[in-house]
Amino acid sequence: TRLSGWGSILKRTFDIVGSAFFITLFSPFYLITALTIFIQDGRPVIYKNKRVGKDGCEFDALKFRSMKKEYCTGEQFGKQGDKALKTEQELIIKQSVKQGPVYKIKDDPRVTKFGQFIRRWSIDELPQFFNVLRGEMSLVGPRPHQPREVAEYERHHKIVLAIKPGITGLAQISGRSNLVFEEEVKLDSVYIENWNLLLDLIILAKTPYVVILKKGAW
Repeated sequence: TRLSGWGSILKRTFDIVGSAFFITLFSPFYLITALTIFIQDGRPVIYKNKRVGKDGCEFDALKFRSMKKEYCTGEQFGKQGDKALKTEQELIIKQSVKQGPVYKIKDDPRVTKFGQFIRRWSIDELPQFFNVLRGEMSLVGPRPHQPREVAEYERHHKIVLAIKPGITGLAQISGRSNLVFEEEVKLDSVYIENWNLLLDLIILAKTPYVVILKKGAW
């Protein structure tokens, strides 16, 4: 990867400036979304989803909560989270439309009506700009996956852990949820091996187009 030395410094500088810009730009969406979730279903507004980043380091990816509280998994929800995890595992068996280490539940009954809306337009992921600002993620890179998914990676899949995960990436603008995992890894590998700042700018420029057309989003 070219993401070492001055390359990593350049990308990190770009991430800091870019994330600060987008946080400011989307501040009205943060306020409206947070208030809507709080009024409809109370706290917490932000869902902390454990993910695996560069070199296998775990972090909490921030999202606006799109599911009913009783179905939210993770340490944030204590013992209730353990019960919710069992429900999620049952849904994965019944309704996951992806094969391999990464799952994707279609027509997820746990998601609220407003949650469906913010997921459809990727509004639920806006808090991840704070992950970028904190240095846990990058604006562009492979999508971060959960520890239990990464535990199922084959050896060649682990190339995606060579750099920081991104809010968007080459795989995200090339099919999103419609891609099988092997295709996603191949695209992320191409990105890692051929990274340059112009490529990041192209991917960022194409991302709104993909979101508006709702390609691979559900």
